[in-house]
Amino acid sequence: MDSIKDFIRKKPTFFLIVSCLYLLGVGLFKWHLHPTVAAVWFLVGGGVGIYFLDGAELFFQLNPSPFRSVLFSALFAGVAFFIVTSSGSTLASGLVLSLYLQMLLWQIGEWRITGSLNSWYRMMVAPASLSVQRTVFGIFCVLFLFESYFFIL
Repeated sequence: MDSIKDFIRKKPTFFLIVSCLYLLGVGLFKWHLHPTVAAVWFLVGGGVGIYFLDGAELFFQLNPSPFRSVLFSALFAGVAFFIVTSSGSTLASGLVLSLYLQMLLWQIGEWRITGSLNSWYRMMVAPASLSVQRTVFGIFCVLFLFESYFFIL
């Protein structure tokens, strides 16, 4: 039981606050002030998404994590777009949008600490320049906003 508490406590408070505000904000835009059962499932999926990748890294003892790479992020962005626009499952949409947000927050955190996202590009043949890293991160952010918008519609 203590290991579960430690796992939950390891998540930075900033990540939790941003994630909860995002989920509540998207939920309010989608369902206004009339929440439905679908809204509850969205919040459940989002709550799971906050800890899902951290749990997978811990469970499978992944170091370095394949989830913290630009290749995984690009593939995930495509899968997330498909799920948000096609599945009709609010649980799945909450999960993928929350996962996507966690990856963006990881990148922001790494950028603030190291000044680059070099570790996210370690699977590439050549290191990416800072301008390429900024551009790709900007594209991921725009895709995230579009996916959130499509979910709200």
